[in-house]
Amino acid sequence: MDSLDLDDARKRYRHALPPEDHERLPFYTSLLGAFEEDELALRLLAGVRAEQRNPMLVLATLHLAALRGHDGLRSIYDDARHGRLEDVERAARGVLEVVHDSPELVSDELWRSTQTNEPGRSAVLQAVVVDVADAWSDTINVVEIGCSAGINLRFDQFPVRKVDDGNPLTLVCEDLTAIDRGRALPAVGARVGIDPQPLDLGNVEDRLWLKACLWPEERRRHDRFDAVVGSYPGWPQATVLKGTVEERLADALALFDENAPTVVFNTWAAFYFTPDEQRGYFTEMTRRCLKGNVAWISMEATTVKWPGVERGGAAHPKRASQIVVARPGSSPVRWGWCHPHGRWIERITLP
Repeated sequence: MDSLDLDDARKRYRHALPPEDHERLPFYTSLLGAFEEDELALRLLAGVRAEQRNPMLVLATLHLAALRGHDGLRSIYDDARHGRLEDVERAARGVLEVVHDSPELVSDELWRSTQTNEPGRSAVLQAVVVDVADAWSDTINVVEIGCSAGINLRFDQFPVRKVDDGNPLTLVCEDLTAIDRGRALPAVGARVGIDPQPLDLGNVEDRLWLKACLWPEERRRHDRFDAVVGSYPGWPQATVLKGTVEERLADALALFDENAPTVVFNTWAAFYFTPDEQRGYFTEMTRRCLKGNVAWISMEATTVKWPGVERGGAAHPKRASQIVVARPGSSPVRWGWCHPHGRWIERITLP
């Protein structure tokens, strides 16, 4: 335990939320601040396997305990979800007390992976898929890398609006540059997902974990997730392959005719790859797009460095996700930027 890098864990807690979210998420901001100064919380995070050493994993384990009815946590998280917390610092101290009394609530669940499967990213996928499919094909197959429960495999099932229309399934996305939302999405022939630990919306424990990965103060995300759970039985079917992208990408593509137009996409999945895995995935997708009837869409944090992709100048002033696209017969280029949860999208001029 003495070899754990507590300074690294402290920095991860400190920078887990972008500055623009501090006012919007006062409870999680206070909780992360408390954990940053607490040795036990630091050790819990520092001991997580490298690819999942994410403060949100620690926070999700506590949210999971609250959703399961833990006496010391249930009311705190319920109040946070409904905007009833009057003293967020006191609430954060209460959560930290629970961690010290029962650290196993966290440690016993750290085998998991953060899997938000954020539906808001489908608003971005719709815009990019329409652009990629234009003058290529009006019917595509799709493969999602890191599909979790496969919610974004059904990206075409969500209405996208500029303002909230009251429908919990509506994705509210601000188009910072011209995006033609009136263009029809291509039809989707088949849907295949790949994930090392796929989740099933029909499984109660899997649903609880997906909900635990949502930030409790974002009530609309919870309402949307509940609506997704109610809607998914009527959605188009999808095939999910368990394994890594290195193990199963060829298997996924072999399910389609080799000449069938196919879009492979990932949204905050390569973030959890090792650098070698990222390079291998990039190389393979570049090869397949150059030689075949395959396109690739990547939506990832800027910490994911795709080799050879034109950076297009300075980083985005907001903590944005970069959108990288490879069209059939072409190498990957940066397409634009978006909010990590799909709240806005900005297209840039392609080279």
